Amino acid sequence: TITNAKMINYNLYTKELKRNRKNLTTWSLIVVAFTLLILGIFPSMAEMGEDLTKMMDKLPAEIAKALGMDAQTWSSITGFYSTYYGIYIILLIGIFTTSTGATIISKEEKEGTSEFLLTKPISRKTIFVTKMMSLFTLTMFIYIVQTVCAIIGFYVFGGGNVDWNAFTIMHIHGLALILFFTTTGVLLSMFFRPMKNFMGMVVGIIFGSYFLNAMSKIAEPVEWLGYVSPFHYLTFSVNDPNYSVSITGAIFLLLLGGGVLFLAYRSYRKKDING
Repeated sequence: TITNAKMINYNLYTKELKRNRKNLTTWSLIVVAFTLLILGIFPSMAEMGEDLTKMMDKLPAEIAKALGMDAQTWSSITGFYSTYYGIYIILLIGIFTTSTGATIISKEEKEGTSEFLLTKPISRKTIFVTKMMSLFTLTMFIYIVQTVCAIIGFYVFGGGNVDWNAFTIMHIHGLALILFFTTTGVLLSMFFRPMKNFMGMVVGIIFGSYFLNAMSKIAEPVEWLGYVSPFHYLTFSVNDPNYSVSITGAIFLLLLGGGVLFLAYRSYRKKDING
């Protein structure tokens, strides 16, 4: 029996996981394939290290900084991986988790199942919390799968030249960013009409955030743009000798994400939902 007193409804929780398992499998395979592809080509790129270093030396320092590259990028698998993890892998995982966050509540309205769900002895608070728990489960699943595959790839292609401390820090930063973008997806669904997916909007938000941060590093007059990008607060400069976990940046984004979820919850409680 379902009661309003329950914070999480197990039946709804498992239903959401089943609903999203196809997309979860598809995006997990895409992320794993891309991760192994990047790590797999590192040995070949490392052999070209000297030529690539010369090419990087010719690149304007501002451009190299914006791209997160330097002459040392090609000297280790950790540095090579970080240039792709810091945008492309986060983008791929973020597309799945953020678009799922944007549809996990609004799809009830789009599919005409809201009335059926809301007439059950279950509160909106329980619905929201349960769906957020399923969203968090999906997010952590794809994040852990990608991390485990990256670790395996490092062992296979790294040749023992792996900075595991930098790897760990990089993935902590990545998780904070992914969680933040995921919460923005939930908030998006509160202000836009229900649609099949929010893919275009999600890609624009994540890639746009990265672009703003890159622009702030290139031109000093627009340096302030970095402050509106979440990428500004967490770096992936693994070749920096002082590279460490940005505790302040991570806590800031997690608190901001929590605030975004709270706003989404408040909006959902007051929202006039069509059946």
